[in-house]
Amino acid sequence: MSDLDQLYKETILAHNRNPHNYGKPEAWTHHAEGVNAMCGDLVQIYLSIEADRLKSVHYAGESCAISMASASMMTELSEGLSVSEWRLRFEQFKQLMNINNHDCTYEELGQANTLVTVKKFPSRIKSATLCWYAVDAAIRGLPTATTE
Repeated sequence: MSDLDQLYKETILAHNRNPHNYGKPEAWTHHAEGVNAMCGDLVQIYLSIEADRLKSVHYAGESCAISMASASMMTELSEGLSVSEWRLRFEQFKQLMNINNHDCTYEELGQANTLVTVKKFPSRIKSATLCWYAVDAAIRGLPTATTE
């Protein structure tokens, strides 16, 4: 394993062990559930959107380490963004996770770029993207999202 791969693995494991913004908040304005039935990932997304800005982003659920780490990184990245800024990050993340894109990273995604290593295991890409699709569903007022 290269030093870079090891660093990425350590970052993912750190977010899984100490997730940021985990738990159901007392109040929210938008909610959606993300389901990946193939591997059993289930994530609940709770957003507080005020004046077209994501004021808070929380998640809860039972998921694999990759899914939980992705959600942790995504919540940190998302808070304070406008909805249009968040949609741009979502598009960038989808490009990052596209198996056909090589050497693709985006400075704006910060630590979420470490999830690029998941592309070595294509079946895990759905785990990494689930929470992002769930946030998109919540913003659009949809109750659920799936990566199936």
